[in-house]
Amino acid sequence: MTIQLLNDRYQVIRTLGAGGFGETYLAEDTYMPSKRRCVVKQLKPPDRNS
Repeated sequence: MTIQLLNDRYQVIRTLGAGGFGETYLAEDTYMPSKRRCVVKQLKPPDRNS
């Protein structure tokens, strides 16, 4: 299993959704001692070819 970190901080638990603007994940904040869960949206850069 590959552990994916976003911004070297948020450990992805699972993907919640994806669309034209990016992907949304359920993640754990590895900077917090409690490892609290949060939702992280990773935005996609605009497609220059459209």
